[in-house]
Amino acid sequence: MRYAMPSLVCAALVVSVQAVSLPRANAYSPDNHERYMVKGAKTCRRVHGVKIGKSTLKEMIEGVLEPDKISRTALQMVRQRFERNSHGKQRKVSVERIAAQAIHGSPNPTRPEYGNSAADRRQLNNTKRLLPDRLMSNRFPLDVYSYDTNQAVRNKILIHASQFLCVSYAHKSNRQSARKFGNMLHMIGDTFSASHVQRSAPKGSPGKCGTDKIEWHFSMDLIAWKLHVPADEENGDWRFRCIVEHTANLMKLWADGRQAVRNETDQAARLRTANRKVKETMAFLCNQVLREDPAVLSLPAGGAAAGYSITSGTDNWKFYKKKKPDTPIQPVGLTGADEARTFVRTINKLLRKKGRKNRFWYPSREMEDLCRGVNSANRLPAPLRCTPREIDWAMKGSSKVRTMWIPARKLPSINQ
Repeated sequence: MRYAMPSLVCAALVVSVQAVSLPRANAYSPDNHERYMVKGAKTCRRVHGVKIGKSTLKEMIEGVLEPDKISRTALQMVRQRFERNSHGKQRKVSVERIAAQAIHGSPNPTRPEYGNSAADRRQLNNTKRLLPDRLMSNRFPLDVYSYDTNQAVRNKILIHASQFLCVSYAHKSNRQSARKFGNMLHMIGDTFSASHVQRSAPKGSPGKCGTDKIEWHFSMDLIAWKLHVPADEENGDWRFRCIVEHTANLMKLWADGRQAVRNETDQAARLRTANRKVKETMAFLCNQVLREDPAVLSLPAGGAAAGYSITSGTDNWKFYKKKKPDTPIQPVGLTGADEARTFVRTINKLLRKKGRKNRFWYPSREMEDLCRGVNSANRLPAPLRCTPREIDWAMKGSSKVRTMWIPARKLPSINQ
């Protein structure tokens, strides 16, 4: 039997956007995030008749750049970029970066290979390994395991997106509202970067955006940083064209939602309207942006394809030697559920020890497919619903929602 997981504000935004000359440069450095926001705003005005004010767009751009300003991880990335003898060597990922990976459209790092200790042998007995026919024939022989499935990754992205939207719709500050929307757009934008996510090409001629599908979420422990930046700078391919189109549509949905929620006069009405508007955006994300086949959703998340993995000529110091074979790194299975929960607890313990504001959590692998719930029910699935405290924080301008680290929702224990 094959391995499988259980089924699981428009009138006020009136200043036009100035034209920007875009150089041709596979999809995203900080510059690229700004580019698709600017082009998306222009497209939103042209296609939907919604004008994004200059000051509003400026704050959206500040928000879309914020997730890349995790300064404590910058040195780590530089070291990895020039690390000696790096071919096939799994990268260390800082706890701050682990906590932020879903905001970059990526999963957790994979679990290192199990050793011969008694503890490792016990843990290995609890893993769920893929059958041989589901393993790539040319994969690099690195037996790493994932803590989460692609479905769990998509669920977490959707929960983050709903939180950013809930706060953005209700926030009394136009500035903070735009920033929260920008935070969300960074996350969505990174899923169109070839160094974060492998996608199938859109169908048709020219390819229609929204027909492409996510095939693989790469994890940063197995990515070649030498190749990451060039991929993040691409703005001449279909990925960039599609994120511009999606950004324009999401800006229209955001402007409608922001206006509708702010027009309500009390918290309860704002909560109801926010959830209705969030559902519209969740449906767009599920059906146009974050499409994945069931077979992909059930697979262990992480690793990296050939051309982006740590086997892809990453040892810059050995330029004089023949380039080694370029191979993908595919996780061979899932860790045990208890080990996945222990991983989450360990990261939170380290974050608290370092005095960090952010806290790490992850949806259970047993959580239902939230996209299925979005498409089949009148109400949002519970994990995606705005909470009274989020609306209250936003209406009061609480410091708890001034950064992208919005406190995690309290979900039933089975879902965390």
